[in-house]
Amino acid sequence: MVTPVDLNSGVVVRKVAFLRSNNIVLAGNLFLPPNFKAEAKYPAVLSVHPAGSVKEQSAGLYAYRLAEQGFVTLAFDAAYAGESGGSPHWSEAPYERVEDIRYAVDYLVTLPFVDEERIGALGLCAGGGYVINAAQTERRIRAVAGVSAADIGAANREGWLKNRSVEEQIALLEDVGRQRTREARGEPLLKVYMCPEPTAQTAPSFREGYEYYRTQRAFHPRADNFYLRRSQASKMAFSAVENIYLLTQPVLLIAGSKADSAWQTERFFKALPGPDKEVFTIEGYSHIDLYDKPGAVNPAVDKLSAFFARTLAD
Repeated sequence: MVTPVDLNSGVVVRKVAFLRSNNIVLAGNLFLPPNFKAEAKYPAVLSVHPAGSVKEQSAGLYAYRLAEQGFVTLAFDAAYAGESGGSPHWSEAPYERVEDIRYAVDYLVTLPFVDEERIGALGLCAGGGYVINAAQTERRIRAVAGVSAADIGAANREGWLKNRSVEEQIALLEDVGRQRTREARGEPLLKVYMCPEPTAQTAPSFREGYEYYRTQRAFHPRADNFYLRRSQASKMAFSAVENIYLLTQPVLLIAGSKADSAWQTERFFKALPGPDKEVFTIEGYSHIDLYDKPGAVNPAVDKLSAFFARTLAD
């Protein structure tokens, strides 16, 4: 499945590529607003996809919808994912995901029609945590938004429902270490599903994630929902909030009232130091609903458009 588009909207989509460190090429879709004029200067918004996702899914949908509202937007595949380079694929490397965002800003400031003083960033799920982390030290990002934002580090240490003990965390890391040893001795890299087939114990977001990523609802052939088992340690080492005292830019957090990740939204909001911060709740919708359900996406886009119009104004 690809990003749903309104062929009559006037949005133009360009396939682009840009280079990041280690000679990794990142692939993206650049969305130009209706009646685009190359000689004009536009505010721009990055749209950062969730873990295990690609630019053609939720990040691309939000990028397209914000382009309809007059922004130049960029959705791109993270290193080791989708059409982007990097080996081995299926690595979920949080600090490299943050570096991807910096290089995406580098790319945007080279475009003559982008106003370098008016660049914002939006992230979905883990992408929201990555954007929050990046903006702490990437001051070219003038405004930050998270939709169903999650700190992939906290979620993997504490568990998605905050039910993983320290002893269980250590046991998990011991298991990852043993797997790396096997791989170092010649066994193939182990891939596991991010959203395995649900059981009675599966958290709601992962139950819905299975439907979103692994059925026709949003399946994409370049997003098979696998990640490398060794990535578990890298995810657990990450923190989206460690230096959050530096994030003084305006921040908007959007969450569904039924989201089982609400504790993460609340944690982000309480930690943010700046006065310009807001949580916008969409009643009746869950964490994954905000990825593609029109009843959730439409009010989210309206709120994001108003937020970025205000914070990225001339």
